[in-house]
Amino acid sequence: MSSPAKTTSSNPQSAPSSTRERILDAAEALFASRGFEGAAMRDIAAGARLNPASLYNHFTSKQALFEAVLERGLRPLFAVLDALELVDWSPASLDAATDTFIAQLARQPRLPALLEHEALSGGRHLTQLTQKWLRPLFDRALATFKETRAGGRTGALSDWEDDELPILLMTFHHVILGNFALAPMLREVLGEDPLSADALERQRRFARKVVRLLTLGKASSEAPEGAKEGELGRTQSKPDGSMNAPP
Repeated sequence: MSSPAKTTSSNPQSAPSSTRERILDAAEALFASRGFEGAAMRDIAAGARLNPASLYNHFTSKQALFEAVLERGLRPLFAVLDALELVDWSPASLDAATDTFIAQLARQPRLPALLEHEALSGGRHLTQLTQKWLRPLFDRALATFKETRAGGRTGALSDWEDDELPILLMTFHHVILGNFALAPMLREVLGEDPLSADALERQRRFARKVVRLLTLGKASSEAPEGAKEGELGRTQSKPDGSMNAPP
């Protein structure tokens, strides 16, 4: 399934990008803590250091602002799946995809909490969120897994039954997004900020191992037995967390 058509808010570039980012950051934080229904535009404006009238110059409604927050956070994840369809599924390729997911979430760390809030509260916004974003992401990833397994490009995927692949995908979801969605609770339980640079680096290292283990059958970064020489390193993550596709 293709990714959803890109949408734009009313006059999205009417403000300097720093102002737009401030608005999106403030909106993401309030949508994450209060949900769509509980987030008031006046509070979002205050968080962005704007008066409410100015906020409406950039986004015509709370719905438009909500969609812009989702667009900013979720659209780049489709690019990760695009790249994953092109790579050789070596440890380096999977590491690069994992790094990109985590780097994207680190840029919008409250987005997973927003998704979880809507999942728990239900309602029409959950339906819209699922139909436009989450289901296409899920279907795309599931199709990639099935095609990869059918092509014999990775060993451990053959261990999973068809009806287990959706559970496998949700396992990746919990491993990677859970650290962000549950950050306030983890901060209390672990006694440290789970979104600090050190904690995120540890989470990235752990997530790499989990993804390798569940798809390649081993947690180490060494190529599986039988991998072609030179396979490692064909796909690498860039400094900003994005992926280089193989030649």
